[in-house]
Amino acid sequence: MDEIIRKLEGVTLGQALRRSARDHAQRPFIMGVEQRMTFAAFDRWVDDIAGGLLARGVRHGDHVAIWLANSPHWVGVFCACARIGAVLVPINTRYKTEEAAYILERSDARLLVMTRQLWNIDYYAMLERIAPDLAGQSPDTLSLSRLPALRTIISIANQPAAGMVAWNAFMAHAPQPGALAAAEQQVHDSDRLFICFTSGTTGKPKGAMHSHRSIKQATRVGLALHTEAGDRMLGHMPFYHVAGTYMALVPAITLGAGLVLMEEWNADHALELIEREKVTIFGGIPTHFHDLAERPALVQRDTSSLKSAWIGGSPVMEATFAHYLKSLRLQKLLSTYGMTENTISTTFNAWDDPIEVCCQNKAPLLGKCEVKIVDTETLGDKAVGEDGEIWCRGETVMLGYYKDPDATRQAITDDGWLRTGDIGRFDAQGYLSITGRLKDMFKTGGTNAYPVEIEQHLALHPAIAQSVVVGVPDQRLDEVGFAYVQLRPNAPLSPSDVVAHCRGQIANYKVPHYVCFAADFPRTSTGKIMRAELARQACEDVAAGRIQKVI
Repeated sequence: MDEIIRKLEGVTLGQALRRSARDHAQRPFIMGVEQRMTFAAFDRWVDDIAGGLLARGVRHGDHVAIWLANSPHWVGVFCACARIGAVLVPINTRYKTEEAAYILERSDARLLVMTRQLWNIDYYAMLERIAPDLAGQSPDTLSLSRLPALRTIISIANQPAAGMVAWNAFMAHAPQPGALAAAEQQVHDSDRLFICFTSGTTGKPKGAMHSHRSIKQATRVGLALHTEAGDRMLGHMPFYHVAGTYMALVPAITLGAGLVLMEEWNADHALELIEREKVTIFGGIPTHFHDLAERPALVQRDTSSLKSAWIGGSPVMEATFAHYLKSLRLQKLLSTYGMTENTISTTFNAWDDPIEVCCQNKAPLLGKCEVKIVDTETLGDKAVGEDGEIWCRGETVMLGYYKDPDATRQAITDDGWLRTGDIGRFDAQGYLSITGRLKDMFKTGGTNAYPVEIEQHLALHPAIAQSVVVGVPDQRLDEVGFAYVQLRPNAPLSPSDVVAHCRGQIANYKVPHYVCFAADFPRTSTGKIMRAELARQACEDVAAGRIQKVI
């Protein structure tokens, strides 16, 4: 691993693609869709896109917004921006009008690449509501009052709307001779590559900025999964999120693997692609594995090509973990913990870690990143085995939040430590466990209670598929636990049964006082459970007397 990462020192994403196009010229890169390309063909196409960007006035440091699903165009525009030093700003394809408007306004994008429609969402209509003065304007002299930085809108659809440039017309404009080579020479690994806006579950999204140096950590993810040239990675996680970009797209480029594209998650289609394209590596949240393992079509599909996968988001029961391994015929399933602000993977299981470790989302550090556990009140270091806030420092930490110095100062200390907001502990082996979120923590009778610990215990009950624990006000104890519980099919369970499962097994202050059964939980467009929404609903239900105490 060290030798491969060493060769990426000082290398930009554009240069990494050049290397793979040279070393793996005829290996397939873009797969799973009609527009298939080898590394060499894709590299030439990226040059053409980069030329189109230059011809449209995009220069080093300019921002390019992209409003597309996972597709060859998404990957091509990303790499073309990287090649000339432009900065990509993805827009979540599930956003509603004002959510997308906020990103477009905040990002200062000079150029936007978009499509017309996906999943019955009309993006043209959304853009017209954001910028009603678009109608009637010439695409060559664009001037929008709400989006003053935006000068060009490129549509990959066959029929662009007023004020937009068709993709074919965009590609037909060649830059001045030598312009591409000159632009490429100006790009350095310390330049910004990507601004990923967080999902904004507890406020307005913030744009986490990453440089080209982030490709090293993404490559470490691929190496931890034993990715080799010629492997095939399933690209189903949305590229507008760092998990899709840094755990599939980038390592596929740097390690010479094929990228099997999916526009959206569909378990049956994923199984079909795994069999047809001989996918060897993928990853996701527990929901993805549950969907695949429970599909009736699984028994008819050949998944023997699968080598390894990563799983993140929350711990999984050991029996469930083993079920995923066996049913999908995986050699390895490795857990990871990370966040947008720390280049996605802070920890990653070693290849030979046993299943009882992997299923707990407990793993060693990945890459050149310092991590310490900090007392949230004294800011002193915690000892091995003690819970505290996880702080990170090193090259994996973001450059900061775009146009938000106050939020950056709150997140990153003067000496470079990123306050993650996550609670965890180190064990004697140096493995990091995640025990909760600082904002999710609640105090019951003066004692800190961490929802993740309670949820891990609830997951041990065979009738419980998933749970979310939040704190609600209590007159006597200040706060107590409120558990939302999702049951497995045909698994009868009462609130009292849930409490009985906890009593005597976990500390009394951790036992939920309220239990509410739910068919599912509210989620963000990336599948994250919206804890803040559940906490708000729980407080309202308790205050209104709609949910009664079990204890």
